[in-house]
Amino acid sequence: MIHRHDRAASWPFRKTVYLLAIIIGLTISHCPAHARKLLIEGLEEPPLKWLSGKKPQGIDVDIMTEILREMDINDYEFRFVDSGRRLLYNAKQGFSDIVLTLSQNKERSGYLLYPEENHLLLDWRFAIRAEDVDAIHFDDYSDLRAYRIGAAAGYSYTPTFWGSELDIETVARNDLLIPMLLENRFDVVPVNYLSTVYEVLQNGSRSKIAFLNKPLRRAAYYNTFSRASDYPDKEMFLARYDEILREMRHDGRLVAIFKRYLGPDGVEFWETQYGN
Repeated sequence: MIHRHDRAASWPFRKTVYLLAIIIGLTISHCPAHARKLLIEGLEEPPLKWLSGKKPQGIDVDIMTEILREMDINDYEFRFVDSGRRLLYNAKQGFSDIVLTLSQNKERSGYLLYPEENHLLLDWRFAIRAEDVDAIHFDDYSDLRAYRIGAAAGYSYTPTFWGSELDIETVARNDLLIPMLLENRFDVVPVNYLSTVYEVLQNGSRSKIAFLNKPLRRAAYYNTFSRASDYPDKEMFLARYDEILREMRHDGRLVAIFKRYLGPDGVEFWETQYGN
């Protein structure tokens, strides 16, 4: 039996425990609800993202890692899949949380949440031999009518390109275009600017290649969140993501990442697409 005196003596203790429980509950409710590991998926596409040994690296990996550091999220994993079909299937089913580097369209918007901020504007540009930089220009397709144009079969480029009545010869694979350009079999070839710059930097042929600055095609790319993901507070995550990415664009961190992988070309890439 508890006597009146015992009940009176125990009340301050019970009151203290009750107040501590309220404080702990309020503290937890105001902390980010990172209940589990954040799963980030993509395709291996140097210099944007790839696996080096067991270490993920690349422009997109560094951008996302810096944003997660700012958000105090330490429990995350980069995973690479072998096909675009698998990548999008995992996002639709909620098997991944974030999908790296996608353009936006109506179909994808049905199962992906897009941030407001794109982190990349990817160009397709015409590549030429460096020795022809003063001779070949591109303001209109008519400027290229005197030259041999190489293109990869099955690539859409743009309808205007295919309808331009240029002297276009197709090859089976995209990776043949730069070697055939350097062998003087073509004069002009359309290429993905970012991946081609990285490739020629790696193989030592950068000084032999020049790019015509006017883009053949340009598209914005985003890091997206799966609508089916059960990761908590997705909308709050994306709002903070946009805020940090804008800060990185203005304080120099974003251009530093491009420069890390592309050297002076990374700065040029920044200035033509994101410079203020």
